[in-house]
Amino acid sequence: MNIIEHLTRTVTPVLLNNATDANRSSLLEKLYAILVARLADGNISNSFANATIADDDNSFFDRVLPDTTHRTDLVQQLSRHYSVPEQETSSLVSRAAPLVLRELRSLAGTTPLNTFLSNNIASVASVIPAWAYTFIPAGILTMLNLSPAHAATTPTVKTTTRREEHLVATPKRDEGGLMKMLLPIIGLLILGALAWALLKSCNKTEPVATPVVASTTASTTTTTTTTEVSAASATNSMAMPVASTTDMAVASMPMASGTTMTTTETTATTISSTEPSVVFENGRLSFYFATGKAQVAGNAKEKANDILEAAKQGKKIGISGYTDSTGNAAANEKLAKERAQAVRSFLVANGVPQSQLELIKPQDTTGAAGKDQEGRRVDAYIVDDNAIPATGTTTVTTVASPAK
Repeated sequence: MNIIEHLTRTVTPVLLNNATDANRSSLLEKLYAILVARLADGNISNSFANATIADDDNSFFDRVLPDTTHRTDLVQQLSRHYSVPEQETSSLVSRAAPLVLRELRSLAGTTPLNTFLSNNIASVASVIPAWAYTFIPAGILTMLNLSPAHAATTPTVKTTTRREEHLVATPKRDEGGLMKMLLPIIGLLILGALAWALLKSCNKTEPVATPVVASTTASTTTTTTTTEVSAASATNSMAMPVASTTDMAVASMPMASGTTMTTTETTATTISSTEPSVVFENGRLSFYFATGKAQVAGNAKEKANDILEAAKQGKKIGISGYTDSTGNAAANEKLAKERAQAVRSFLVANGVPQSQLELIKPQDTTGAAGKDQEGRRVDAYIVDDNAIPATGTTTVTTVASPAK
């Protein structure tokens, strides 16, 4: 028996007044899995096994998760991941708990609740998000072959300016004293190389103003800012290549007075098939969705500043959704509609009046062949202006999408 599907069919319509909302439906699905995992623990469910819990008992959730800090963290996590205001999320959680208990008791019948849930706990393992493991009793995590160590980690992307940072590697201590002998020799070799390069530079009759750029393999996200370098005088100068925390090292050769070198600002963004993301490019805010999902990325508001500011000025915002070029056409069309509605709900939740939103069907509604991520997106843009100055050139790279 799939307990989560049963709760989605019976409890979700009551909480959402039969409205269709992909973000809130997904939020409730995760909440159901967390509640089922906690109620499967005998210490928790036995504490109110014989108690009568009313459907409108909004304080029941406090007994299911008595730790105040955990309750606050749970609400904040659900709110952030599904772009639902925190106050509304708290209300949904409190209203859902007693209704979930009623349905679970009905399914269990005469079987003790924790026994019934333990026998069917495998059906919720894939629904519990990694960040929620901290709210699950240790015994249930063991039963599900899960542990807090499985929690997904988000790769940290470090953005640096063009100010170069010298990285100095500290050699490991050599117990035999070998490094102590080698360090002075290495130092002398470096000084000799510098002296030779300086002498060679001084013997040249004309300065060279050709920048030499060496690039290394790009990481997940690389950002460089524009830098202008001017030669102070006609005197020849030289800078050795410097390793920095950016993914591009620039070695500048001698330049004549007044010569200017400019590098172009570049932003590379990786679009995943398993996690939602948002890209702002040339005045267009593109929401990319995970395969088969309709949840807006948690950091969407950070990228939506220009669109939200334009809406405050009274401009109308257009929303255009696309469908996958592969897979079942009817299912893809339904999913595309849910994604467009999710974007509209996100914009409304962040202050954009519905009267300023317009769903516009693009001429080509499917993604480009071989680029499945283009069919898993929804664009938001200014209808009467359609041009917000971009802050840089954005390059989108993709990772392989799983089979639909």
